[in-house]
Amino acid sequence: MSKQRIAPFAITVAAAVVAAAAAAALLSAAPVHAQDYGAMVQQSMARMNNIVAQAEQQSRNIVHQRMQDPQVQAAYRQYLGRMQASGRQAMDFRTYTYQWVYTRGFSADGMRHAQANEAGMRAREHAAWQGLQQAQAARGQAQQAQRNGYFANQQEAGRGLMGQSTYTVASGGQSGVAQMQLPHTWQANTMHQYQGHTYGVDASGQYHVLGSNGWWYPLQRR
Repeated sequence: MSKQRIAPFAITVAAAVVAAAAAAALLSAAPVHAQDYGAMVQQSMARMNNIVAQAEQQSRNIVHQRMQDPQVQAAYRQYLGRMQASGRQAMDFRTYTYQWVYTRGFSADGMRHAQANEAGMRAREHAAWQGLQQAQAARGQAQQAQRNGYFANQQEAGRGLMGQSTYTVASGGQSGVAQMQLPHTWQANTMHQYQGHTYGVDASGQYHVLGSNGWWYPLQRR
């Protein structure tokens, strides 16, 4: 009976999955500055490479030890005979030994354990990849929000130079106007028709807009 091959780099993949999850956590928690982002990516890549290197070395050490096991050597000779008799390509001794260790001697319990482990690693790898993508998306949104805020501030500064400011409805009422740019030079106790709406300035200098329902709504200057 031929042996079913299990992915020969399971330990390495598992290490990469852990590293990818760590990278996602680093990226999601990092500030939005571009230089910090680059540094965090480099740090996470270095950490991943270190984890993978350690896992590969541990795997090599275990395989090398079991290659000296007479039981494994005898099992491999039997395996070679079956493969040659069937005319199929055989695994080399090192790969066979890895599979032997990973499946606990190709036992039924070991095979089930290996297959369950493979499925779990694929699920964790997918989750880690999604986490990384979400972290990058969140960072992109944060960076865009920062750019948008800067642009809005620049626009507001430009309007200020032209004697205008942005006002919003302070009470949250249904005035029919959500946000507007108005001259901030209107005097107290005055009424104004401006861009299709009616505005009033009370004795204290507070701006109001007349809503479509006939109610006056106070405005808040940005």
